[in-house]
Amino acid sequence: MEMKRFAAFGAAVLIAGTSAAATVTSPNGQIAVTVSAEKGLTWEVMRKGKSVILPSNLGLSFRRQRPFGAFEVVKTEERAFDTVWTNRLYKKALVRDCANELTVHLREKDAPKRLLDVVVRAYDGGVALRYGIPVQPGFELFTLSKDCTTWRFPGDPLAWLTIYGDYRTSQECPFLHRSLRSAIGEKTLVGMPAVIELNGQMAALCEADLTDWAGCFFRVPAAQRADATLVEAALSPIPETDGDLVISPAPRLTPWRVIVLGDNELELLANNDIILNLNPPPEGGDAAFDWVKPGATSWDWWAESNNSLSTELTLKLVDFAAEMGWPYHTIDGGWYGYARRPNHGPGVKIFPRAGFDLDRILQHAKEKGVGIWVWCYWSALEENGVDKVFADFERRGIKGVKIDFMDRQDQWMVRWYEKVVRCAAKHRLMINFHGAFKPTGMNRTWPNQITREGILGNEMTKFTHNVSAIHTATLPFTRYLLGPADFTPGSFGNVHAKDFTPQGAKGHRYGDENDRRQILAEEIGTRAHALALCVAYDSPLMTLCDWPQRYRNAPGIEALRALPTVWRNTLPLAGKVGRYYSVVRETYDGRLYLAIIGVGGATFDLPLAFLPEGTSWKATFYTDGPNAAQDARDLSVTTRTVTRESKVTLTVAPEGGAVVIFTSADGA
Repeated sequence: MEMKRFAAFGAAVLIAGTSAAATVTSPNGQIAVTVSAEKGLTWEVMRKGKSVILPSNLGLSFRRQRPFGAFEVVKTEERAFDTVWTNRLYKKALVRDCANELTVHLREKDAPKRLLDVVVRAYDGGVALRYGIPVQPGFELFTLSKDCTTWRFPGDPLAWLTIYGDYRTSQECPFLHRSLRSAIGEKTLVGMPAVIELNGQMAALCEADLTDWAGCFFRVPAAQRADATLVEAALSPIPETDGDLVISPAPRLTPWRVIVLGDNELELLANNDIILNLNPPPEGGDAAFDWVKPGATSWDWWAESNNSLSTELTLKLVDFAAEMGWPYHTIDGGWYGYARRPNHGPGVKIFPRAGFDLDRILQHAKEKGVGIWVWCYWSALEENGVDKVFADFERRGIKGVKIDFMDRQDQWMVRWYEKVVRCAAKHRLMINFHGAFKPTGMNRTWPNQITREGILGNEMTKFTHNVSAIHTATLPFTRYLLGPADFTPGSFGNVHAKDFTPQGAKGHRYGDENDRRQILAEEIGTRAHALALCVAYDSPLMTLCDWPQRYRNAPGIEALRALPTVWRNTLPLAGKVGRYYSVVRETYDGRLYLAIIGVGGATFDLPLAFLPEGTSWKATFYTDGPNAAQDARDLSVTTRTVTRESKVTLTVAPEGGAVVIFTSADGA
């Protein structure tokens, strides 16, 4: 995106023969990060006079090299920067990047006197740390065997955690509220973000600028002090090696280890711009990606798992997308290879299967002004040749590719992601990674990587009860801190948890093209809750899950017409992890959307002071109906005129929600 000058960069300061420790503070002075080589290499983070990270070890280990010895500080460099850049594919148009940076250049005291740099940035809303490996003998092609970074937290704090048992995972687990030490286990991996409650403040552990490196999990070792809890980095090993993590020549910079900080959940949301800011801008700026267009998409898979996928069904879904003002339709698995998926393995060609007329669909979609996305299994894409397949897609006029089942974040796979988005950009294709690892800000450098999964999303309601109202009220403060997610919300098959049965348990045979029974999937929560997720969740490509037969003429459908998916501004109003979330968003054409997600029944008294002065607004309310506690489909739709001096009272049912759309009533 376009970079705009906000203030001059601070001049670098070179200090020779410094002390064994150096500290950098945030621009507002509330956060201090200290890097010390006095008693081993350590770092420490303080915020508002309280410890966030107690002195914790830093370092890297390499194959065929002995561990680093004691370091001395050769010099330090400091700089301050403050810029603002524009992002038309985000939750707000202007992003400020303001931080103080400290680089500590280290050298071993004893032979072979190897060099290592530690780079720290202190933002008002968090900190980031990375290593630099300079050019030096022995690092012409190094093999990383361990990232020795640790985080030592005071006491045994509570946290919201995802837990995995293997490095191979699609990162689709619920966030559970538990003691950080509950994750102790030799084979237990903690995913990102780990959101930790610390003495009246909160910290979210993340990473950014993951490029040609191994993705990071966390591990909580069994050996712990009574007064603190230690967390270690656990990088994903390259498959079919003896635990090799990264193979690379120097010079290299590692990904950033990030801690987003705030007094509460809402401050975490306000401060998560750090992740994008730590990634480089796109080559050629935003102008090079002006063909990337956000918007909503219809979809064929969720309602019935493509058991009915056909040319005729796809044409109907394209027509409905056009009718609703959605710019896209997504064709999921089964359009190439075999009707039964997952369509990978030797000999599977990414070419329309017999009976599926992709060219007819594309021509019809073009006439309707609807762009087509297609699904691919990642290994089939690789075997068929990424560039060859993408060139064919470009020739056909396909707009985007949903790539699935990678389920890894080792260095090879991380590098493959970049190969794919780079090749896609050449062919003017957008990318939606599914079966994917968590975001680390790639969408800043490659805006055509418009969204990704790495989330326990609505598709899993077909198989499990885990996509609950508690889960959906947890996600804004956990997974969505990292970036956009293709949650696929918006079902109109609304039921309460007590009445919910996964589609598979009702006798639906997933992926069986001979099963023609109409057993449609359902979603936990009220109709108003389903609508609220479509507004509250971030995804420039918003995949709406249901079919026209349940959408058309149903109460609430007008809230999804021409649904915005990017925003000029976003204002979180209130929220508690796993309980509720309310947010106001401003569109680029001057409308405002209010969304509330709730778990237990509640009444919200909301002043409308967020509305601009001097304008009357037509407010359309999509709220839980009087019987919504019993019938999740019960929705009330009302309209009234309001101003910024007005107050509204919204009653949200258990597992409920609300959406209010404000449009100017006086032409202003």
